[in-house]
Formats: sequence, C-alpha cells, structure tokens
Amino acid sequence: MTRTQRFAFGVAVVSVVVATGAAAARQLASRPAPDWIARLERPERVAGLKIDYIISKLALKPGDVVADIGAGPGVFSLPMAKTVAPGGKVYAVEIDRAFLDHIDGRAKAQNVANVKLVLGKVTDPNLPERDVDVALFHDVLHHIADRAGYLKAMASYMKPGGRIAIIDLPPNGSHKDEPALIVTKEQAAGWMADAGFKPVQEFDGLTEGKWFVVYARR
Repeated sequence: MTRTQRFAFGVAVVSVVVATGAAAARQLASRPAPDWIARLERPERVAGLKIDYIISKLALKPGDVVADIGAGPGVFSLPMAKTVAPGGKVYAVEIDRAFLDHIDGRAKAQNVANVKLVLGKVTDPNLPERDVDVALFHDVLHHIADRAGYLKAMASYMKPGGRIAIIDLPPNGSHKDEPALIVTKEQAAGWMADAGFKPVQEFDGLTEGKWFVVYARR
C-alpha cells in the first residue's frame, strides 16, 4: 500500500510516494499531497509568510535562475518567477507529481511561463542544468532525513557565485516537542560548510521566530 510522504520547506514542500516501511523511514513526517496543498494555501498562512519581504532580501533580478526546493503549491515559485522575468526562470522542485500538476495549473492561470517543473529525488533535486543563481529552502530542511547529503547535492547545481537561502523554525517553534524535526542555524552552518558554503547574510522579522540565513561559497 502506498502513501505520500512529505519533507517540507516551510511553504515549500517535498513529497514522495513510498511503498515500503524502509523507504518511508528515509524522510520525516507524512500527509497526502492534497491535504498539504489545502494546508499550505490557507490565506491566513500565506499572508503570514512575508513572501515579498523574503524575495526582496534574496535580491532577485531579471535573468536569475532560482531553485524553489520543495515548492509545494507554488506560493513562492510563481512570485519569484515574475521577479526574475524576463530572461530568468524558477525550477519548482517536488518529488510528488501532484504538487507539480497543481503548480502547472496555477502558472497557466496566471500566464507565468518561466516556471520549470522538476520531479526531484529524495536525496537530490535532480535539476536539468547546473545553472542555479539562488536556491531557496523555505521551512523544508527539517523534513529531510539526510540533510547534509541533500545540501551537498544542491551545491553541485549552483553557479560559482550562487547562493543558498535556508529558512526554518527555531528550536522552540512548533516542532519543539519533536526533536527529529528541529534544525538549528548551527547545524545548518556545519552542513553547509561541508558543502563548501559559508553564511554571508542573516535576516530577521519572520513569523514564528524563523531564522533566515543566506550562504555563499567559501
């Protein structure tokens, strides 16, 4: 019997259909994709994400290539795609086809043509090119089982001057009673160092006390 398993990036979500208990143990937290879409698109939730603020801090510009890792229903993918147009594109990365189909429908409804749908893998974003200027992990890293391995895989798709932005919940946040779902800035800095990156910017002002750090190559 299959089920859909999610390892999310805040509003960005990665889900995978797994068929065995062993496979299910590879990622953390579970919920069917339609449930996640309804949950992540709630107007009050989207309003609290400060999407415009985050995009402004990423300093995106026309022509940039962005990877939205765990794009979920696309609440970041579409506005980022509009920001990097003309000439730029956004890879909306998911490992559950249901999310990609949903994003495709939203993009067509909004006449956004520069969102590229990518069916990722649980250990690798599986991007078609190694051309990424900015990768965004929003509220997702804590749902990835092999965080260090995934970040190293992501690093291999970045341009020499590319940046990786991670936004996640604080230790005293909504997962405070679930230690397996907590990722600290210190842990992330260590994994990013192993991937050849260092923190270069840090921003505050997000809801729930989320931390927001941008990394670049050392």
